Amino acid sequence: MAKISVDKILEKLSLADLVGQVLCYDISDNDDPREVEEIIKTIRPGGIFITHMTPEKIKMYTEMVNAYTKVPCIVASDIENGPETAVKDTGYIPHAMAWGACDDPELLERAGSTIAAICRKNGVHWTYSPVVDINYNFRSAECNIRAIADTPDQVVKMASAFIKGMEQNKYMATCCKHFPGEGVDERNSHFVTTVNSLSKEEWMNTYGYVYKKMIEMGVPSIMVGHTSLPAYEEDIHPLFGAPPAVLSYSLMTKLLKQELGFDGCVVSDAMSMIGVAARVPDLTEISLRFLNAGGDMVLFPEPTDYEVILKAVKDGRLPLERLKDAVKRVLKLKEKVRLFEEKTSWTDNISVPESLSALAQEIAEKSIKIVRDYDHILPLKIKGRGNILMINMLEPYFHKNPTGMEFDALRKELESNGCKVDVITNPKHKVIQNMIYNYDAVLLNCKMSSKDYHGGSLRIGWNNIMTFWRGYVLQHPKFIFISFGDPYKLYDAPYLKEYINAFSYSDASQRAVAKVLLGKIKAEGKNPVAFENFFEREI
Repeated sequence: MAKISVDKILEKLSLADLVGQVLCYDISDNDDPREVEEIIKTIRPGGIFITHMTPEKIKMYTEMVNAYTKVPCIVASDIENGPETAVKDTGYIPHAMAWGACDDPELLERAGSTIAAICRKNGVHWTYSPVVDINYNFRSAECNIRAIADTPDQVVKMASAFIKGMEQNKYMATCCKHFPGEGVDERNSHFVTTVNSLSKEEWMNTYGYVYKKMIEMGVPSIMVGHTSLPAYEEDIHPLFGAPPAVLSYSLMTKLLKQELGFDGCVVSDAMSMIGVAARVPDLTEISLRFLNAGGDMVLFPEPTDYEVILKAVKDGRLPLERLKDAVKRVLKLKEKVRLFEEKTSWTDNISVPESLSALAQEIAEKSIKIVRDYDHILPLKIKGRGNILMINMLEPYFHKNPTGMEFDALRKELESNGCKVDVITNPKHKVIQNMIYNYDAVLLNCKMSSKDYHGGSLRIGWNNIMTFWRGYVLQHPKFIFISFGDPYKLYDAPYLKEYINAFSYSDASQRAVAKVLLGKIKAEGKNPVAFENFFEREI
């Protein structure tokens, strides 16, 4: 099959076509397709971003865009821990920190290959993953279990395996994020411009080392975040500090493209986030500033951005050559995932190499870590049909209250092994004062991480601490605290005697914890992070 030249495609695009190619428009599952089409007609985006859609709806929107563009649309999503993020009913694997604890790159490569096949078969071409941030600050509300580890070597090891698997058959393009690196600041760049406060030397030996390795292995795209890196900036605002990377020529052009030699596509983090929106005097020019600073594709543009960019090229505020350079990088990304091949049904013939659920379970079962077993009660020795009380420690997320079913996979696994399980969510101490002694074991399942909870902090608050109030629950002889998220919960509860880290709240991780509790499998996980005075890093 003849290869279509990216340069030839570029030559045939009008100015209006060029502008559309640098926009990746967000489409929600709840959007009205008629309203979406009215916007698509105008902006003719080069890409669309989707979340948790049916294959039929993904196909509908892809065809909708392609009806108005000269270049095939690239479909993107945040596939950080499995295809379900993009495509409904396709499954998850444990979160990235569980990959670090599992420490099996060959297994993760197989998972990446399987995820890629599932995604491409369902019309998704581009994933904004893996996360290659380094979780240096245990208080980080943005990294946490989204990060693989707190060392550059382990991040490189496992991220490389994931990328290798995902890109094995040119089904998917990967994207490392969030340049120049989250995990130093404890805050969340969805809420504020965070600061990577490392010196140039420190940064180059850590985050710089990671990105060099990713670039060397040919990662085709890098997401630039709403994080500043003052050490590399010359122009720092006296009040507001260094700019976020998405607005920084020093970081995107000088550091990433020139010094590190990245020649792929630079995509922004979501431009709707306050981490960038708070840093510009004119909201209509966020995307323009990103492109002028060296960015190539705008994620979540406003529909009005199209006209702003078009006008900026015409009046000279955005050089045409800069726009063409950005579009060329977008086209190369599309070429990498075979979007310019003749239209055939080759994607219909994609076979999924392995069972994703089996792979997820294997990763999970290699990632569970017993951090404390002070009273030597693990695995649980329960006579006959044991009675277990599950206390779920949860918080609202995105205005959604807990359902009480967040740990159904754990409950079902325990029940399938003969246990009788009762569940209670966020109980006050008076409620459980006497009832706990009706049970052979009490499990406190904590689900707080960067993937849920409030987003600005991972700390236990008043609503949660009341379960511990007066210490009643601690008196039970078989009380076990299990963190299915934030691995540092001993900071808030150093008095815990029995403590397990699952590094993920996926169903597979829940089942793996149940098997560890009942002695069906051994806890093989290794600490991918260290926590001074509590536990040592093991990788």
